[in-house]
Amino acid sequence: MSSAKVLKFHVCEKVFHNINLLSWAILIVTGCLVYFKPISDESAAIAMDIHIIAAVLSTANFFGFAIINYDRFMLLLKNLTSWDRDTLSWFKNLGGYPRKIFGIGFGPKEVAPQGRFNGGQKLLYPAFIAMIFALIVSGWLLYAFTPALGKQAVTALFYFHVWGSIIVTALAVFGHAPMALMNFGDFKAMFGRGEGYVSLEEAKHSAPKWVENDLVKVEGKDD
Repeated sequence: MSSAKVLKFHVCEKVFHNINLLSWAILIVTGCLVYFKPISDESAAIAMDIHIIAAVLSTANFFGFAIINYDRFMLLLKNLTSWDRDTLSWFKNLGGYPRKIFGIGFGPKEVAPQGRFNGGQKLLYPAFIAMIFALIVSGWLLYAFTPALGKQAVTALFYFHVWGSIIVTALAVFGHAPMALMNFGDFKAMFGRGEGYVSLEEAKHSAPKWVENDLVKVEGKDD
């Protein structure tokens, strides 16, 4: 078996993803404590203070990644928004996951060859990115500009902020997380040390069009 590896996640993408994961977890827990209020008023006030601190971290992380790593951010968006016939064909059998997980013969046995991201990821991840941006904007509008917005706008923004974050969290927990664990090579690449490498064999299996169209073989010098 070849020991060749390919870079799947640049370190800046890992930093963005993992800080986003940490800040999101703090935001959803503190936000739910403040909204559903199973705690005292004093504890809710502390939770709100922590919520604001996590919001600062989340905002800095999002715009820091998009601005400082502009090229990587645009490449990520290009990878996620480039659809072709094979991307659409992924949905004919949902990447083969119903067959792999539940033994349900849904759609063709063979999964259409995918790029760096498969059809499901191309549907879900842009929605995540758009919602992160929308929740950051709505959160800071509610925090800093409530008097200028008017009652109806504040009410609409508030419920969008609360229930939008809860719905996205549910999609991440019950959709994104299980799929990440099933693709364990990607999981290790994302949460391991340094750059996020996966084996070439795994990349050829899960993202053959990415390997064929985007990667360049670099020959190392023997000592």
